Amino acid sequence: MARLNVETYHTPVMLRECIEHLAVTQGRVFVDGTLGGGGHTSAMLEQISGDARIFAFDADEKAIEHCQIRFEDELLRGDASRLILVHDNFDTMASHISERGLHLNGVLLDLGVSSFQFDHHHRGFSFRHMAPLDMRFMPEGETAADILNIRTDQELAQIFRDYADETQAWRLAKAIVQRRHLAPFATTADLRDIVIQQIPPQHQPKTMARLFQALRIAVNRELQRLEDTLTSIIPLLAPGGRIVVMSYHSGEDRIVKNIFRSNGPTLTTITKKAVEASPHEVRDNPRARSARLRVAERRA
Repeated sequence: MARLNVETYHTPVMLRECIEHLAVTQGRVFVDGTLGGGGHTSAMLEQISGDARIFAFDADEKAIEHCQIRFEDELLRGDASRLILVHDNFDTMASHISERGLHLNGVLLDLGVSSFQFDHHHRGFSFRHMAPLDMRFMPEGETAADILNIRTDQELAQIFRDYADETQAWRLAKAIVQRRHLAPFATTADLRDIVIQQIPPQHQPKTMARLFQALRIAVNRELQRLEDTLTSIIPLLAPGGRIVVMSYHSGEDRIVKNIFRSNGPTLTTITKKAVEASPHEVRDNPRARSARLRVAERRA
């Protein structure tokens, strides 16, 4: 297989902060729950010792294929490889780790969607490309088109409000229900047309971005998966083990903050408030603008 360009995926956000908070030089078992293009995993491999292991998860087979090539030399070491790639959603990590009888020294979750998925994927993640309204990370469950064609206007409006803070949620939901009586939603262009018809031109790009985000979160049950993952993984942290979560949506950040707080007897919150990317990083990497980093450590 030909080697892929590392820049196919987005530049890792707050890379230095993530690696420093994980304290990867001090442990043996780590998880990158959101492998993507392997940027964070690559930095972790540079820091860990020879007997340490990194389990890297991704539900997207394209990410796994990409990283099989990127980390080919490491993976060819067989049983001696420090990296184990797992093609599965991060909400399964607790079962993968517990069945091996391991405890974790560090867990990283970067909840952002990669540039590859936005710009090169054919599942309709981006309104900028003509594609089927799929948005699933794995080929199972309902698609974005299913949601648009089946849910009531009240349910659609709640999705747009809860997952994207969309102020025109009710107006857009009613327009979607009216439109699907004429023809079912099938492509990204169908949803773009609704926004173009309902929203003034100067507000259309941001509205489209919010609607596509909301549908992606709903399709993949991202908030529920995040809550389930944090709840299941905290008991598997070794004393002093850290969990680092970088979110890009207020709903995600709220879940992380509340779960860290509710596990106060078990966890010490390292970041008293969410860490944000520096102005310099935001200038060089606009995707970092909405990132919020929170860290907690398992008590002894």
